[in-house]
This record gives sequence, structure tokens and C-alpha cells, in this order.
Amino acid sequence: MNGSMLIPIARHGKTADGHITWKYRCACGNTVITAASRVKHGYTRSCGCLHGGKVIHGYKNTPTYSSWSSAKDRATNPKSKDFYRYGAIGIGMAERWLNFENFLADMGPRPSDKSSIDRIDPTKGYESGNCRWATPQEQARNRVNFVVVSTPVGIMPLVDYAKHIGITNGCAHLRLKRNQMEGVSRV
Repeated sequence: MNGSMLIPIARHGKTADGHITWKYRCACGNTVITAASRVKHGYTRSCGCLHGGKVIHGYKNTPTYSSWSSAKDRATNPKSKDFYRYGAIGIGMAERWLNFENFLADMGPRPSDKSSIDRIDPTKGYESGNCRWATPQEQARNRVNFVVVSTPVGIMPLVDYAKHIGITNGCAHLRLKRNQMEGVSRV
């Protein structure tokens, strides 16, 4: 099939100009919908993971790639809405990680939809040895504004106490700030 990495899964519909479309599974694991004639004649050979005839990484349009791309953007792109909190204050990205394949080799795939890139030392940038995949709770414990409180059930991170009493982290911070949490104080 002209070196195609695409395996047809199911007929999908038609393009605006009447070409029949199919849903295909790429050898890298992604799916793509494209006109069958484009695959038949070799114009479309992959989901987009092929570049110059060789597989780049197979992670295009995946949560792992999206996480990397977002981190790279906020650390290196002055036009990013979050650059002022990262790149502008020296939180950059290691040159090695500007290449997705290197990032993937060091970090591995994102383990779940609930995890994201966490910098272990929040004062340092995105680099091997300083990053991990972490849940929102793990990230909350690693922030510069991390809060530990004394509660009726003992001393613990505010994020853990919020979970214990069934409120959001934001609500817990607000209640603590307004002194609306009986028996709870900063340590």
C-alpha cells in the first residue's frame, strides 16, 4: 500500500468534494480520518508521525506531546500567556529537551490523563533529573506556596486536609485566609 503505515478501521463518510473517508489506525497507535484515495495513491501514509519517510516519534496529538509542547511554550516563547511565570523569570527548558524525542527518552510517556509535568525543584527549569510525571495532589505539595496546617486530626498539608473534609484546594486556601476553618492554623 505504497509504504503506508495506515490500517483501515471503518468507513467514516465523505469529504465536501465527495471523496470517501475512512478511519485508519497508524502503526504508531494514533488514529486518523482521511480520504481513502489519498492513502491508495500514497499521498497520506501515516497519522503525521512520518517525516521524510522515517518515523519521528509516533506521539503527535497525544497527551505526552501536548504536555511537552505546553512546557516548552511557557519556558521559551515570550508570546505565551504563561511566559511571565516561567521563561521570563528564568524557568527555561534544557537544550536537550527542545527536541521531543530526547524529552520522551528521559521522561517516558505520560502515565495518565491526570498527570502532568512537575518540576521537583520549582526554582529550576524543565530538565532531566528535575522533572517527573505527577498528579495534581503531588504538584500541590511541591509549590512554592505549599501550606502545612495543624488540624483537629493532626499536622498535614492543607491539600490533604481539604481532601479529608471534602472541599477543593482553592476553597481550603480561601477559608484558611479568611480564618473560617475552626481548629486549623498554619504551622
